[in-house]
Amino acid sequence: MTYFLLILSLFAWPFGQLLAFSVPGFSINIYLLDLLVGLLTISLVLSPLAWKKVASDTLFRPLMYFNLIAGLSLLVNLQTLITSATAHSILYLARLFAYPSVYFAAKLFPPKKTISPVIFSFILFCILGVLQYLRFPDMRYLKLVGFDDHYFRLIGSLYDPNFTGAILAAASLFFIALSNWAASLPLIVLLALTFSRASYLSFALGMVYLLVKDKKYPLILFLVGLTILVWLIPKPFGEGVNLFRTFSIFSRLDSWESGMSLFVQKPLFGWGYNTLRDLTGSRFQIDNSYLYVAVTTGLLGLVFYIRLLMKCLRGLLLPKKVFLYVLFIHSLFNNSLFFIWINFAFWIVLALPVREYKED
Repeated sequence: MTYFLLILSLFAWPFGQLLAFSVPGFSINIYLLDLLVGLLTISLVLSPLAWKKVASDTLFRPLMYFNLIAGLSLLVNLQTLITSATAHSILYLARLFAYPSVYFAAKLFPPKKTISPVIFSFILFCILGVLQYLRFPDMRYLKLVGFDDHYFRLIGSLYDPNFTGAILAAASLFFIALSNWAASLPLIVLLALTFSRASYLSFALGMVYLLVKDKKYPLILFLVGLTILVWLIPKPFGEGVNLFRTFSIFSRLDSWESGMSLFVQKPLFGWGYNTLRDLTGSRFQIDNSYLYVAVTTGLLGLVFYIRLLMKCLRGLLLPKKVFLYVLFIHSLFNNSLFFIWINFAFWIVLALPVREYKED
């Protein structure tokens, strides 16, 4: 059952926002991926043999420490939350506990049983992105249902060029680190079509890291190629494809300033995990995963979260390490690490050995 749920989760992942379901009485969507990952978590807990392996994993304790602190932060702030807000936050806390289960589940099985579904899932993700860009380039109508409006940008099934770009940037450098140029080149083309500057910067800094670690100086051509490609891509009139747009920059700066203001008010335990939108009465978000952790779980939560990320990096080979580094950099400009499809990709890539990737 665990393997079956893991494979179903991998097949659901590329469809992103397309598999969303509204919950009556809550201003929150539940996704098929949420349900499958939740069932996957339950299957691990109910299997004594699987749970024994999960509990003995080196990441289990640091992960549980952070998750428990996130739960404690919510408990400390319980009196300040209304009933619906509490339920809303508890659902997000459940996600925090559930999504790492894909990492633990993937490690239970031989890599040969999971590598092909992972590759298929990612290829399908890319195909959906290409279809969206070619068939539905004008996605401005999404503003009517709460998303940002995008015009002639590759947003894919995630409905967001920044998060789609983060995955493409991380994956392209993953394959470059494996010297799989044939796989990396089309991903760089797709990355260029997102017009996501945070993703471009994450890719560039990840490339610099590869240059320093691997001494493959011809990789500079990839940076030059991406730059040329971005300039040559046809750009219709619109702010979204303007690389010198300033609105999103000032929006992020305002988000960081508001986040710091909230942090200094409750520095120890924060305001409670995922309570900010309910406290502010709006769709307020902090465009930085680390500041988000500090504001919602306090300094205590931030320390244990950084410790968890450092544990994740320990002993990794270059391809997986650069994949994670790109996501870490991208999370300085967006709350990427807590976006469920990026969180899912983070854990599944972390679980699979690089050698099997290279053979396939």
